[in-house]
Amino acid sequence: MPSWLAYGAVVSTQIYETHELVLMAAPLLVAMVVEWRRWELGPWRRRMEAFALVGLGGLLWARIGVVPSVVVLLFLLSGIRLSLPREGPQRRQLLLMGFLIWVTTAISTFDLDFLVWSVLWVLGAGLVLLHQAWESSATLRRGPTQPPPYFRLLGWTFATFVLALVFFISLPRIALGFRAFSWNVTSLVSPQAGISDSLDLNSAGPIAPNSDVVLRVLPPEALVTSEPTSYAQALGLLRGVVLESIEGQRWNVGLGTPSLPHRRLYAGEWAFQGNAPGQLRVEYYVAPNPLGILPLPYGTLSLLPPQGLPIQTGQGGSLRWMYPVRRPVPLQFVLDPSTTLSEGPPFGKRLARLLETGTDTASADRWSKANAPADMPPVQLAERLSGALRRFDYTLDNPSGSAANPLADFLERTHAGHCEYFASALALMLRYRNIPARVVNGYRLGPWIPEGGYWLVTQNEAHSWVEYYDAESGHWHLADPTPSAPPESLGASTFWAAFQRWTDAIRFRWDQHVVRFSGEDQVAGLEKVRGWISQWQAWNPGSGVWRILILIAIPILVGWAWIRFKPHRWGLGGSPKPAGIRVLVPLLRRAGRHVKPAVGETARDWLTRLQHHRPDRTEALRAIAEEVDAVAYGGKEAHGLKRQVQAEAKQWKRR
Repeated sequence: MPSWLAYGAVVSTQIYETHELVLMAAPLLVAMVVEWRRWELGPWRRRMEAFALVGLGGLLWARIGVVPSVVVLLFLLSGIRLSLPREGPQRRQLLLMGFLIWVTTAISTFDLDFLVWSVLWVLGAGLVLLHQAWESSATLRRGPTQPPPYFRLLGWTFATFVLALVFFISLPRIALGFRAFSWNVTSLVSPQAGISDSLDLNSAGPIAPNSDVVLRVLPPEALVTSEPTSYAQALGLLRGVVLESIEGQRWNVGLGTPSLPHRRLYAGEWAFQGNAPGQLRVEYYVAPNPLGILPLPYGTLSLLPPQGLPIQTGQGGSLRWMYPVRRPVPLQFVLDPSTTLSEGPPFGKRLARLLETGTDTASADRWSKANAPADMPPVQLAERLSGALRRFDYTLDNPSGSAANPLADFLERTHAGHCEYFASALALMLRYRNIPARVVNGYRLGPWIPEGGYWLVTQNEAHSWVEYYDAESGHWHLADPTPSAPPESLGASTFWAAFQRWTDAIRFRWDQHVVRFSGEDQVAGLEKVRGWISQWQAWNPGSGVWRILILIAIPILVGWAWIRFKPHRWGLGGSPKPAGIRVLVPLLRRAGRHVKPAVGETARDWLTRLQHHRPDRTEALRAIAEEVDAVAYGGKEAHGLKRQVQAEAKQWKRR
């Protein structure tokens, strides 16, 4: 059990590759088959140990990393140990290897799922230790073997959790990173939903959903209740990276794409203390992502980069973290929403690049002229073509991805695709009509999570749209030709949707208060404790307060004393057996010098042995034994037994 629980903890971290997880699970699965088939592999022990050494050499040769190699090796040793006969020492070895796996994984993750698996591992380890201790002591007991006290496992686990919490709060903060990223790198090359710095219509196969969190958008609590619509509209599209260059039917970032001048970065202290008319104050909670792109809404925006994590301008007019981000990062900014871009008109080579149409894209020109044959202003033309494209079907199945000409197949046959097809088609149609246009990769605003008070944006909200330049007005405009996607499941009113929202809200609070817990938080908490102590010391209650406290304390003390000394009257405190045994203390002090009680010996057995040492006291000792049973198991008062024991103790004292 501890080995499989340790494996669950490893999987919950999501920092290991799929092939690494397979290597970890394989020895445990083989051990399960050996146990099921009852194969005797004891004679093969040396060969299996040699195989473990060969496996270690293979891991070093494959260079999968120090930590993954150690974890895989520990699972391999656990599988070998599970396949061989196991006694007490071998079972403790298995527990130790499971603990080493857990520790090796614990120092490289902060996820809430890992906490749940850690609690389960502690329960499993406690169960194994309890069985081992109970089996060794059961042989010393007479009569039928009683079941172990399983109820104590919950108390032990809770005590372990409290102890870990104390260490977490009090110990200095340590940041260790054994992986460059905290996500599964296989998702970067698999056809999953998500933002990228390129767009290729020739990518065959459907796009799988991807629920990895990108960011959470937290508006002020006082404003979100009064102006949720204005926030949702202003944050509807989050701009990531601009794709201006096209080769064939693949869009790439262009050289020299300027960043939008309405993004202002402040390196000083955050001085904004309110919202001016029309301005919105927003807090981001950005999760790590492989590209390091920071998606931001349109409009005049002023933000304060976090200390130690500067933001710089990247390719495609994007803003990116200068250093890799391994933990969720809070980011505050002030937004003055606007739907027009303040970027100036393109000139020279850049204008020519914004009018390129690639190869095998004549279908866009034909479709554009078929649906909007007359010349019209750029804004009207973009609206006309976008409206026509919205009559297509939105799907992630990518039915045109395997066609020889995906764009033509999308426009002329399937009439179905995902946002990249719609955005690419509209940008090419506008370019064929001599209107500079480009594709933008970013995100739509995700569903509102009322349980947490924020909007959730995942990789499923990755989106593509178009920016085009209107020479008549001298402004850039936005156009989103993609039809509405299916409704987000988290926004439903079902029990499962509510459960998912609550789960995400708990994860967010965990990231806020646990993952971000730092040395500064420790100092701030200590200052609060000091403030409470100083307030308590300065508190001078009056006589009326003391009277109230005394009136509350008296019934509490009386009730405690009544339950403590008369537990059987209320059915509390269990059996009164301890009280009956305590009455024998005077006799134990006198007779115990000559006849000491043996380990596991009952009171009746000890009194019987006393009869052999003092035959003249046989009748009195038998009477005491009967009285002990009546008090311990029959609920009889111990007054008569107490007098008998004191009288018998005097007889032994005389001797």
